[in-house]
Amino acid sequence: AWLLVAAILLASSVLQGAVGFASGLFGIPLLMLIGIALPEAVAISLVAAAVQNGTAAWQLRREIDFRAALRPMLIPFATLPLGALALWWLGRESKDAASQLVGVVVLAILAVQWFLRIPPQPRLHPAWEWLTFSVAGFLLGLCGMGGPPMALWAMAHDWPMRRARAFLYYLFITGLPLQALLLWLFFGASILRAMLLGLAALPVLVVGIYAGLALTKVAPDRVLRPAATAVLLLIGASSIVLR
Repeated sequence: AWLLVAAILLASSVLQGAVGFASGLFGIPLLMLIGIALPEAVAISLVAAAVQNGTAAWQLRREIDFRAALRPMLIPFATLPLGALALWWLGRESKDAASQLVGVVVLAILAVQWFLRIPPQPRLHPAWEWLTFSVAGFLLGLCGMGGPPMALWAMAHDWPMRRARAFLYYLFITGLPLQALLLWLFFGASILRAMLLGLAALPVLVVGIYAGLALTKVAPDRVLRPAATAVLLLIGASSIVLR
């Protein structure tokens, strides 16, 4: 079982380093498909996200605009507990229902990314910021997939790619401590065991994130993003159909 988990986390780390997000979108459905319950899958993914995004944020730390990131960092704290409460309720239902919900979330996020292509611009209306990061916090608490709304918001700005990636990596790690605390409060010891399982894959996670970052230097975004989207579509559909 550990080898399967490690293989999934390796692939998710490569994807995270290459496209800047989607580690949870990729890893959580696959962890559930090999029989891990949604709360434990989120906990494993949380540990992976801490390593992946912490490493990448450190690599790009000079690109982070901490003042611009302050409000986007704080808004999700208000809705993350609501998402964790919904996860607790869902965890009491069948594993099939949880897997299907994750599949629906994956496909919905991909659909939004496909249809809501906002031309990059210097600034967005503040209402978009509040909406985006409120939804991101809820999804982070519900299924560990708060990254894509944040990525949509960042990519709607005319920022250099390195700045956008640094912004995202930094925001991803700031919500993880609260997410971990809420998971432990709602689900107890099983969450700690899942986190230890994720921690055991630490060398694999580090190799994967560096491999993904290296991949961005040889493969352009126009190649990486469509390939990643195709894989995520397949995983999302599988989470719904194979249950």
